[in-house]
Amino acid sequence: MSNNDRSGGASAPPEKLLEVRNLRTWFDTDRGLFRAVDGISFDVPRGRSVGLVGESGCGKSVTSLSLMGLVPSPPGQVSADSIMFEGRNLLDLSAHDRRQLRGGRMSMVFQEPMTSLNPVHTIGRQIVEAIRAHSDMSAEQAKKRAIEVLELVKIPSAAQRFDDYPHNMSGGQRQRVMIAMALACEPSLLIADEPTTALDVTIQAQILELLRDLQQRLGMSVLIITHDLGVIAELVDEVVVMYAGKVVEKAPVHALFDDPQHPYTIGLLGSIPRLDVERERLATIEGMVPSPANQPVGCRFAPRCPFADSRCHAEPPPLRELGAGHEVACWRAPVETISSVAIDRRVAA
Repeated sequence: MSNNDRSGGASAPPEKLLEVRNLRTWFDTDRGLFRAVDGISFDVPRGRSVGLVGESGCGKSVTSLSLMGLVPSPPGQVSADSIMFEGRNLLDLSAHDRRQLRGGRMSMVFQEPMTSLNPVHTIGRQIVEAIRAHSDMSAEQAKKRAIEVLELVKIPSAAQRFDDYPHNMSGGQRQRVMIAMALACEPSLLIADEPTTALDVTIQAQILELLRDLQQRLGMSVLIITHDLGVIAELVDEVVVMYAGKVVEKAPVHALFDDPQHPYTIGLLGSIPRLDVERERLATIEGMVPSPANQPVGCRFAPRCPFADSRCHAEPPPLRELGAGHEVACWRAPVETISSVAIDRRVAA
């Protein structure tokens, strides 16, 4: 992982590999129009890692599926001003070109490897099929490459495990296979959707360390999607916080942890277990994410926010630049004392 922006030194801004502008993904349902993603914008710089963070139901996974062109239509409707990837607008590509891009230059690791891997085919065959779908390699060359990427993700005895079926492997090994498959065609962007959700804590740490090591060695860009800010604290360069289909805060990772400005971000940080703070119980954010079919009129976090006033309930706040790449959608920001007051209130709750 690049640490250029962690050092605090001045440097030229990195080239943007992915630029998303005003992305909307809506679903027509029997209960009305679900605005799962409602006008979000963010960038993934080349060679950097970005974390997309928020609670379940905030639109993170739908965002990743929208970028990959995997939202079924109908009922889904994906629109945007632009989704620029390596200088091309993905919305202008034909279905064939989008398929060629998916799994080639842009790859994705899904949440649950057991449901993503085909149980009736060996892991080697599945990786070989992915390679041959996006390259001119022969079957022999593809097999050699498959073994190479299995070794890259530290599968022991990779050549022997090539003929194993998914059920012969542990959860952590299956996740490594999914990462190997995603890396087989040397993508410039890897999207990892909750890559550690179904794993125990020890294996989570191993997978995160693997992703960090691969990103450094291969120089690719990584978009990590997670509900856990603790997961990305040492893994990403920049953080995008989503709530109810909207981006509520964007910042370099050190700025977000040192000086969070949105009450929702503050609540997420306050809920992270810490060994240096004595608590009777973990802090929580009261209430639930609103339904995509029935969003609040003003700020979507206002019904759960301890600082909300009449303006918050009536008028949605725009995403505003606070300086040094830190943006926030909150009428109260910037307020120097909001972070400590909010966290103290959450801890005391």
